[in-house]
Amino acid sequence: MSYATIQLLLTLLICLTTVVTIIYLFHRADERRRAQELQNRFLSDVMPSRIQAYERLALYLERISPVNSVPREQLSVKTALELHTLLMGSIRQEFEHNVAMQIYVSPTAWERVLQAKNEVCKLLTEIAKTTDPKASSIELGRKILEEAGDKTSFYVNRALEGLRSDLAGEFVRS
Repeated sequence: MSYATIQLLLTLLICLTTVVTIIYLFHRADERRRAQELQNRFLSDVMPSRIQAYERLALYLERISPVNSVPREQLSVKTALELHTLLMGSIRQEFEHNVAMQIYVSPTAWERVLQAKNEVCKLLTEIAKTTDPKASSIELGRKILEEAGDKTSFYVNRALEGLRSDLAGEFVRS
């Protein structure tokens, strides 16, 4: 092989290496651009649903709080048993209506919502057990507001704070 042939082969090898490197870099940049577009599309499609899920769960927590639910439901029934049944049914029905929201919120946020729901139900049942079922709904309502107010507020407020924190974290990550 002559010196000129070796020089030509080296020049071709350098050119080929340069072309392959440039193609590789363009391909990598294109992949990054596509990934960013996909992420942006995901955010624009999914974020409204996630925000709505956080809003609906916050509304659910506010609605199951005895401070809000007892006055709302108390006047539509006469006895303590009817009020307890109505409150528990309302909590269960609203929970079932919002159960699908768990796919849009963090597992921690969902666990706090579940814990708040369970604690509210547990406290309502404990207080109802200490009240004559035939007593007036106003008597049970008063007892619930006196005895369960602070305890349920703790769990409801903790869950609400968790929802707020998670949602703020979503915007930081975005």
